Formats: sequence, structure tokens, C-alpha cells
Amino acid sequence: MPRPGTAGWSDGRPGEAAMPEEAIGRRPGREEARRPPLAEVARGGTLNVAGAAVSAAATVGITVLVTRHFSKLAAGAFFTATSAFLIVETVASLGANVGLVYFIARLRSLGEERRIPAIVRAAFIPVVVASVVATAALLLLAGPLAHVLLTGHLGKGAVSPGSVAQALRALGITLPFAALLDLYLGASRGYREMRPTVVVDKMGRSLVQLAGVFIAATAGSTALLAPLWALPYIPAAAVAWLWMRRIRRKPGPRRATLPPLPPELAALLALATPARPSKTASSRTAQRQLANANPRGFWRFTTPRGVANLASITLQRIDIVLVAIMRGPAEAAVYTAATRFLVAGQLGNMAISMAAQPRFTELFSTGDRRNANVIYRVTTAWLILLTWPLYLLAVVYGPQVLAIFGRSYSAGAAVMVILGLTQLFATACGQVDMVLITTGRSSWSLANGLLAVGINIGADLILIPRYGITGAAIGWAVAIVISNLMPLGQLAAVFRLHPIGRATFVACALCAFCFGAVPLSIRALIGGGGISLAAGVAAGSVLYLAGLWRFSATLRLSAMPGLSFIGARRSRS
Repeated sequence: MPRPGTAGWSDGRPGEAAMPEEAIGRRPGREEARRPPLAEVARGGTLNVAGAAVSAAATVGITVLVTRHFSKLAAGAFFTATSAFLIVETVASLGANVGLVYFIARLRSLGEERRIPAIVRAAFIPVVVASVVATAALLLLAGPLAHVLLTGHLGKGAVSPGSVAQALRALGITLPFAALLDLYLGASRGYREMRPTVVVDKMGRSLVQLAGVFIAATAGSTALLAPLWALPYIPAAAVAWLWMRRIRRKPGPRRATLPPLPPELAALLALATPARPSKTASSRTAQRQLANANPRGFWRFTTPRGVANLASITLQRIDIVLVAIMRGPAEAAVYTAATRFLVAGQLGNMAISMAAQPRFTELFSTGDRRNANVIYRVTTAWLILLTWPLYLLAVVYGPQVLAIFGRSYSAGAAVMVILGLTQLFATACGQVDMVLITTGRSSWSLANGLLAVGINIGADLILIPRYGITGAAIGWAVAIVISNLMPLGQLAAVFRLHPIGRATFVACALCAFCFGAVPLSIRALIGGGGISLAAGVAAGSVLYLAGLWRFSATLRLSAMPGLSFIGARRSRS
């Protein structure tokens, strides 16, 4: 799966996993380890799911608006420019948002809030400088970049290099605000506040971007597309800054009354109760971590994660840029439309990752591999339940799904099949990269990510000129498989961890039957039109809900973000 942008934390020493805020200075009491009220269990995960759902829906909506209201060349140029913007923004952010999450949470848990301002300054100053430099580079090089993207692919009615250059300049002006937005939201998560990320970024920015693209589409103006898409980063950064100021003014919590672990996994705590570390060990851990709580320690921790973040976004976006350069913006538009279902599929990935990551870190920090493996298997089953229906439907009904973008985008059906099948394998591996990082092997994760990016780019350079977007899909598919097989083998060989268990088998079988076998049978009987798609989704959903009810105990649904209501009702019945 695509690597989470804020994946696990470690202090950089091989074999040691950094303890999250929950694991330092306190242990959850026995009452906390038992199941809380069901409303509290579902609350945290529901917020993350809602934010990710809005963001995914807005992304798909933007793609639909652009592909239906503009030519393929204009749409491809827009998608390529925004992909390049996101890659450059990740470079300018330097991974500092991940470092802020970790250091602020760690210092607060140790009662050292006075050190936080120095860490914040250490993070912000280099990022501001880097983002301004990146903006200047985009402004100066926009013209040559536009020619690289369009040379050899211009035809009658095509967009001009000048218009693409103007789009790149508009994106470049907002780049510092996008980088600052990442920093403010990362700092707020360090204070254990997820609401700014969900409300300001996932919901607010995404919806305003959708509204801006709608205005540009209604006006029929390609010149407005990029500016109106990028403009929301400015108010979002301002709101995030104000929200961050409000959070910092709140009195810090006492160490004895820190909030409990994420409620999404409270029902699993009975299966994972590691031994309490000694006071001497806790004191040594605190002293070691405080010794690194300075600007030098911050960047030593952050730099590898910045490279990992760059590898992650490159893996997700570089195909679009390479397709545009080698095959033209029109094919890049088709490729972008065909891969948008992957964005929606990351909804489940994000929700499960946010819920599970802190608990994995605590279990590995105390050496409790047995119970970490139990949670790894259960969360893998959850990930399959949330994502396999989408991927299977994309494989079965690829041309019908692509019809929402316009008839001329049906050429992307092969891309949907290739990447849909690949994602079935990737999600069956679970949160494998995040689990590897929480064991303390972040350097292994970085090496795996760089290897995957290298394979992806190499395969693209060979396959795209000959096979077009199908070649790009094959290259990305190979990279996804490698990025999952490598950490999967490392976890199995070193820690004897793997995602295969009874819950995993049940989730795979249930999804494969409801959204694979059933839709295929319906398509064979009545054809592959819109009626077949609706019938397949309806029949599969009914059987799916029945299966979830039947196997709710095996799948631990009472603790699952987004589906906890099924397990709760089942347990009361």
C-alpha cells in the first residue's frame, strides 16, 4: 500500500522503537484497557473516516469536473502540473511535519513543554527558506518546464506552453502556504489534536478546491483551473495557524491524566497487555530522549522521514508526469482518471493506520511481539474489508466506472484492472510498512521505498514509450508489489510477524464472493452496462452486510473504525 505520510516513529537507533506519548510516563489502567462505552469506541475512528471520505470524494469530483468540461490535453496538463506541485511541495516541507508530531508529543509527555518553541523554530525556519527557494525556481523555470511537458504533443486546439507556464507559476506562489499548512497541522497532531487536520485540510481545503474547480469549469476557463485549485492553501494555512495558537495557549495536561489510547483499539487491549516497564528503564528512556530534543536531534530524526515522504509521493505521482512527457498530456489525463479509485481506496488505509500505529509502537517498545502480531492480523482484515469491495468492483466494471469521466476515457480500463488486482495483494499484506517502522527499522523502510521508486521510474522509462499508460500501470504495479514484499519478508524473517490469520481469510473470502463472484455472475447474465453495475453493487452489498453480521466476532468489528456499529449490535443481540 502507499506509505503513510506520518508513519511510525523511532529515535534512529537500530532495534529500538521510540515510545509514543501514550507509552511514556504512564500505562493505561485496567479500566482503560477494558471496553469503554460503544459511542466512545467509534468516535475517534469515525472522525478520521469522515475526513478521509470527504477528501477522497472531493478528489474524484475534481477529476470528473476537469475531464468532463475540458479537453484531454487541458485536463492532462492540469493533472501533470498539480502532480509536479505536490512532489515539489513534499521536497520543500523536508518531512518536518512528521518530526513536529513526534517531538512535541514526546516533550509534552515528559513535562518539558518549555523546549517546544525551540523545536518549532528549528522546523519552521528551514522549511520557509526551502519553500521560498522552490517558489522562485518554479517561477523562473515555469516556461522551460512547460515546453518539456508539451513539446512534440501539440495539435490543433491544444493548450499552449504559455498557459501551462502560467499554471505552474500560480501553483508556485501558493507553495510556501502549502508547506506551512503541513507544519501547523503536524504540530497540532503533536498536541493530540486531530480536528485541525480533519476539518481544515481533509474537509475544508478539499471542498473549497472542489468549489474552485467547479467555478472554473462553469466559466470554461482553463486559465482559472490551477489558480482556483491552489488558492485554498492560503486560507487553510491561516486557519491552521490560528487553531495552532489556540491549542498552544491551552494548559498542558498532567502526565498522570493523559488521554487514553485510541478508542478504536480498546476492544483489543485485553489481547495485548504488555508487562509494565521498570521505573529505572522508563527513566533511562526519558533521559535518552531528552538528550536528543534539540534542533540537531530534530533534523537527524526528520531527514530520513523527509526522504521517505518524498519517495512515497513520488511513487504515487511520478507516473502522471512521465506519461505526460513521453506520451503527451492527453494520455496523462486518461491515466489520472483511471487511477483515481486508488485515492478513494486509501480511505480505509488512513483510518486503520491512525488507529493502530500508536498501539503497535507501544507493543514493540515492550517486546510484546505476540500481541502485536494479533493486532497486525486483525487490522489487516479490517483493511481488506474497507478496500477490497472498491478494488474488485473496479476490476469487474472498469469501463462502466470510467464512463463517469467521459466516453473517451474508456482506454484506461486496462489500467484499472492491473492496479486493482495489484491493490488486492497490497492490502492483503496489511499495514506492513507502518509495522516495520514501529519495530524501529525505519532505515529499512526508507531503503525499501527508494528501491520501489527506482524500480518504478526504471520500468516507466522502458515501458511507457512502447505501451503507453498500460506500461505505466505495469511499472507502478511492480513497484507496489516490491514495496510490500520487501517489508513483509523482513518482518517474517526477523520478527516472525505476518498478516495471515483466521480473520484475514474470512475477510478475503467474504469480499471475493460478494464483490467478485456475485458481480461477475450478474455481468455474465445481463451484460456489463449500468444496470449490471447497479445490480452487482446492490446484491453484493446485501450479502456483504449479512456476512459482516455473521462473522463480526471473528473480525473484531466492535473495535473497527466505521463498522463498529455492526459488532456492537451483534454483541447486544
